[in-house]
Amino acid sequence: MNDSWQLKLYNDIELYLRKIKVDAEIAQDIRQDVFLKAHQYIDTLKSEEKLLSWLRVIVYNAVIDHYRKKGKNFQLPDQNEEEYNEGNVYLLKCISLLIKTLPDEQKEVMEAIELNGISQTQFAKMHNLPLSTVKSRVQRAKKKINDTVKNSCFLRLDRYGNVTDYVPPKEIM
Repeated sequence: MNDSWQLKLYNDIELYLRKIKVDAEIAQDIRQDVFLKAHQYIDTLKSEEKLLSWLRVIVYNAVIDHYRKKGKNFQLPDQNEEEYNEGNVYLLKCISLLIKTLPDEQKEVMEAIELNGISQTQFAKMHNLPLSTVKSRVQRAKKKINDTVKNSCFLRLDRYGNVTDYVPPKEIM
C-alpha cells in the first residue's frame, strides 16, 4: 500500500470520526488503534473493494471500546441513519427489490404494508380480506425474503447487528 492510499485512508477515518462526533483529543488515539488493528487483521478482509466499510467498522468498534474503558457510553449523534450506516440502507434497497420477486398476493401486501406504510388492518379492510389472511401472507412473505437473504446474500454485521456490507442475491442482479 503506497503513501497516497494511506493518506486517503487516514483522511477517511478522520472524516468518519468527525461525522460520529468523536472528541478531537480522543480521535488521534483511536486512529492509531485503528491502523494497528487493521494491520493486525488485514487477512480477514475478503475484498479490497470493501476496505473502507471494513475500516469504518473497526473505527466504530474502537470508539465504543475507548468510551467503555473510560466508563462512559458513546451514542451516535442524531443523524440520518443513511449517513453512518450505509450497509443497512443498501440492504433495505435489496429487500424492496426482493419484494418484487414474491408471488402476486404476497408482493401486493408487502408493498402496501412495508413500502407504503399501510397497516395490516387497513389493508384487510381495503381488500375485503380477513385480518388473519393478511397476517399470514405477510408472515410467509417475510420468511421467503429472510430465507433468500440468508441463503443468497453475503452479510457482514457489526457486533450490534447493523449491516456493514452485503452482496445482493442473484435473484435481483
